[in-house]
Amino acid sequence: MKRLAAPKAMPITNKKETTWIVKPMPGPHGTKRCIPLGVLLRDILKVAKTLREAKRILYMRKALVDGKARVSEKFPVGLMDVISFPDANKHYRIIVDWKGRLVPMEIEGGKAATKILTVVNKHTAPGKKTMLTFHDGKNLAGDNHVKIGDSVIVNLPKADMVSHLRLQPGARCLISEGKHSGKIVTLKEILKRKGGKRPEVLVTDEGGEFLTVLNYLFVVGPDFEVKK
Repeated sequence: MKRLAAPKAMPITNKKETTWIVKPMPGPHGTKRCIPLGVLLRDILKVAKTLREAKRILYMRKALVDGKARVSEKFPVGLMDVISFPDANKHYRIIVDWKGRLVPMEIEGGKAATKILTVVNKHTAPGKKTMLTFHDGKNLAGDNHVKIGDSVIVNLPKADMVSHLRLQPGARCLISEGKHSGKIVTLKEILKRKGGKRPEVLVTDEGGEFLTVLNYLFVVGPDFEVKK
């Protein structure tokens, strides 16, 4: 696709540098909320100078996404995905910044073994099994204790559920969209609106209290840190 048409979530500094840029293929994240793996390696992490070098790294299976080798430069990488380069002992988690852009944050090797997922849907599968659908397209068996909007921590690459983070007052959350995106806040109260309006929440951070949209919250738990 044309570089000028790159979505806001893709942190490209100069959209006039060249005409074209890699278009993400269909995958776990939508086009407007992802970064193609080739663009991440070349333009953001700068582990490759050209797309050809980025392709070579991928074909040699040197880059892992959520613990699995990905070989396509078009593979979409999105919020909370873990990018690892085992040979260089480098690991990154994709977070969102104050402009709503997806950016890699370097993490320690031990933290690269887990990922936080937020529940976006639930349904009952044959055999009366409760299935959870997460923001990155994963589906896991769960139970009725996990609700839409909650988060779970899974290990990588098997994605076995480790712990459950509830969306409730006192929860520590990342704001993933809107004018407050990138902030870590504490949920104080959920406010339901009448007339079909989107539910809002009252949250608090170092600057005080403010309102935001409920769907913008991503529960991350007390141990999650954002490096600036």
